[in-house]
Amino acid sequence: MKLLIIDDIFSTNLQVAHAVQDWQDCLIKWVQYPENVKSALSGEAFDLAFVDLHYGRRRVTGLTAQHVISDSSPSTRAVVYSNEQEDNRVLLLLASYYYFEPFAVLPKSAPDEEIRAVVDAARSGRRAPAFAAGGAYDDAAPLIGQLLKRESDLRIWRSLTQHSERNAIASKSYVGVKTVSKFADEKFPVVEDIRSRFLGLEHDVVSAIFQQGSEDARVPRMAPLHAFAMVQAEFFNDPELDELLAGPREMEVAGGARRRRRFGRTHER
Repeated sequence: MKLLIIDDIFSTNLQVAHAVQDWQDCLIKWVQYPENVKSALSGEAFDLAFVDLHYGRRRVTGLTAQHVISDSSPSTRAVVYSNEQEDNRVLLLLASYYYFEPFAVLPKSAPDEEIRAVVDAARSGRRAPAFAAGGAYDDAAPLIGQLLKRESDLRIWRSLTQHSERNAIASKSYVGVKTVSKFADEKFPVVEDIRSRFLGLEHDVVSAIFQQGSEDARVPRMAPLHAFAMVQAEFFNDPELDELLAGPREMEVAGGARRRRRFGRTHER
């Protein structure tokens, strides 16, 4: 059983190694950044990859690592291994399930027995244990497709990470002000759904930022969208999204004849 650990913090490698230290058949390799994953996969095959989502000040995220794995080693199953309690990880977690459907998700606070349970399930060909199945994220993953229906949506979201005024957003996104207004009407219910499921509408960071800001009277939903974009800026500014939105491609799902669209699900649940 070969495990690949992708994390900029070396202690993560030690944590997983400690959890499986009694299993002599578990071999572990650590790479620090997603940019190193392709070279690691070129020389050997891995059964399971523990993928962090956040890499300090680097723009690249765990989405790049999962993309490389799906391209270079589709039989390698991914475990999203991150600090899922932090508000700014929510969209990265949802996007992991929307684009790549990982084997499991574990918080870095997971005890050794939970790490072992996930590794043992993968080694035995079973499904991930219920506590690591990521059910809530899997169920809500189609919301990513609603946030990012078109390439212009990504440009507007990126502008919203810095601006809250409609004209400035339109100018920076290379769209008309009416398009920005329609964007706000379309995306606001989606954002509220994400906040209600994962962040807490009344007490999340978005509420705190929104209460400190000013409202555009012509587009009253712009301020909360701006606050949400600020919190989730790491996701919206991830360069991997440009390729993920460039167009669907087909791929063979490892272990079966079923085919699915690589970049996003083919149907809503």
